[in-house]
Amino acid sequence: MQLDPSLPLFACRHGESIGNTARAAAEARGLLEVDTPVRDAALRLTDLGHRQAAALGRRIAAMPADERPTRIVASPHRRALETAEGIIREGYPRERVAFGVDKRLEPKAFGALERLTRRGVAVRMPHLAMLRERVGRFHFCPPGGESRCDVVLRVRDFVDELRARNDGHRVLLVTHQIVVNALAYLLGDDPDDALATDADGDVPNAQLYTFSLAQRSRGVEPAVV
Repeated sequence: MQLDPSLPLFACRHGESIGNTARAAAEARGLLEVDTPVRDAALRLTDLGHRQAAALGRRIAAMPADERPTRIVASPHRRALETAEGIIREGYPRERVAFGVDKRLEPKAFGALERLTRRGVAVRMPHLAMLRERVGRFHFCPPGGESRCDVVLRVRDFVDELRARNDGHRVLLVTHQIVVNALAYLLGDDPDDALATDADGDVPNAQLYTFSLAQRSRGVEPAVV
């Protein structure tokens, strides 16, 4: 069966989380670490994040029935799941929507750099900061973590699976900044800057993006170290 060229792939970053606000505060104060009460996967939405998710749900509810997403797939991280819940509650009040969870939509694993601010990396892990500059941010992989290239590869695997399934669903991914950036790299018209920055807020919380599954995924060049 040939893929319908009009089939969209929707994606959004989760609503504002307590991790987002904690990181912004730590960076602004010049701290070395981000102080969060739980592990990354358990970080919840802020009150604003819940309102953002609900607002996106209402936006989806206002879309024509033959254009709105018919399946939602979320990252297993709590902030993404809470965002998906808000979208479903407001966006599909009188109907059921297919829902699933996929680990390939998780954020990048930072490994040894987990919870460190930019200053924290420079002070505590200067050798890794130098290596990151030498190999480039796209291919740099911290010990125990992932590179951006790793994220692109798992997102490409997910997209290829959607294409192969070709079941006519309009899919919405509720995920994280790096995954939205990876989709822009793979499916966007201009990938040059899609993964160039990683400042919190480059991809606004709970903003809807639309890609086309008919767009051929770009390849990934190996790192040269």
